[in-house]
Amino acid sequence: MKEKLYKSVSTFFGLGYISPFPGTLTSFLTVVIIWLTQKYFGFQITLSCIIFVSLIAYISIENDANKKSDPKEIVIDEFIGQSIVLIFLPLTLQNYILGFIFFRIFDIYKPMPINYFEKKYQNAFGIIFDDIIAAGYALLAIYIINIII
Repeated sequence: MKEKLYKSVSTFFGLGYISPFPGTLTSFLTVVIIWLTQKYFGFQITLSCIIFVSLIAYISIENDANKKSDPKEIVIDEFIGQSIVLIFLPLTLQNYILGFIFFRIFDIYKPMPINYFEKKYQNAFGIIFDDIIAAGYALLAIYIINIII
């Protein structure tokens, strides 16, 4: 029973199995979820939810008996990373589109040190932390674009 719960959380309730691009699908759905949560509940509630999901995700990934280093079906880390990008941006369509695009770019291509953490820590920490770093890169890129434009 617990194992099914862990698997369900780590795959974002089965979303990790639906598409050939489960990370992108999860990131897109996250944009909608965070937009609505931010709009109707504000920053503090949204941040609290992200922290709670992150803790549950860590426990679920760590206890998922079938986990490999970073299997594509585990997508809760994309939810966390994408959420971090969006929560620290003003609630505008332009920022959310840029947040989605840049997070996906950095999460897929994994520039240094993202690839380092993914390879060095092949556990729940590494699976989640590489997405947190990708979120930081995405935020930095968007802030630079917003300053220039």
